[in-house]
Amino acid sequence: MLLPLALAVRWAIKPRPDTLQVAQGILRFCAGFAKAALLVIPLWHLSSMILRGGAESLTVGVAWIGLLALMLGLHFVCTSAGDLVAGLGGMLGWKVSDEVQEIFTLRRFTRGKHIRLLPFLAILALFGMLLQTLSPTESWGHLKALFVAPPKTIATAFQEARVWSDYHVVTMLGALACFIGVPHSRDFLRVPAPWKAVFCLVFFVLAVAIQWTRNAPMS
Repeated sequence: MLLPLALAVRWAIKPRPDTLQVAQGILRFCAGFAKAALLVIPLWHLSSMILRGGAESLTVGVAWIGLLALMLGLHFVCTSAGDLVAGLGGMLGWKVSDEVQEIFTLRRFTRGKHIRLLPFLAILALFGMLLQTLSPTESWGHLKALFVAPPKTIATAFQEARVWSDYHVVTMLGALACFIGVPHSRDFLRVPAPWKAVFCLVFFVLAVAIQWTRNAPMS
């Protein structure tokens, strides 16, 4: 809904923004929406399934998957929000400063280095645990399960099989690869190229299709 609305406002603005700036804004918006639909929502679902299953049903492996999914999901929440804001601003002809974008992506505090970003994501993950479990005791139990395996029971075996068979684990691995190897959207789109536009638009269409099926009414 935001994309056609922003484009309509852009055409109404006079003097009209530079065409290249608008094009880059569209691509940034598409990248941000694709991150939210393809990464953030599945990762949040995976972490919710693990955290709300109860600390007593966690194994060490499952606990680490939940924490990693939560940290990656929060990272892409920040970067997708930065992309959406910068994209809407570009489409409307308003340049969002690099300083503002770096606040969204935490780059202002970490200077773009992953080793400095991890402590910020870990702190955010603690708040994310509290938000999902609504219980400091459950959150503490999850943290303990990262290092101390609870006794093997039917519940832990069931939860482990349930998590490892969930296709969102594949999404988590893809998100981890993006986190390590894919440049930030601003850097990626700084030099225009047709293949970059195709890349962003393809993933935007895929994200719209997946989001449409998620929200489709049950017959």
